[in-house]
Amino acid sequence: MFSNFTIIEPLFEDQANELHQFSLVIDEQEYTGILEDNEITWYHPQPQTVLDEQQVEEMEKEVLKLLQQKLK
Repeated sequence: MFSNFTIIEPLFEDQANELHQFSLVIDEQEYTGILEDNEITWYHPQPQTVLDEQQVEEMEKEVLKLLQQKLK
């Protein structure tokens, strides 16, 4: 579904409101987002422009799983 999943340097690192950033590639287009309170917020462009709602939900579940594994 996506490739090149990368965790980017956090926003507000070492502060109470630290946010984890990530990027991934879908069909050669890079998408970036942040994780806040176990919810993903996408920057522009958003994957909803190329995927349907169910695909986005499945992808977000996988992203959450990967982030939780890598941030332990």
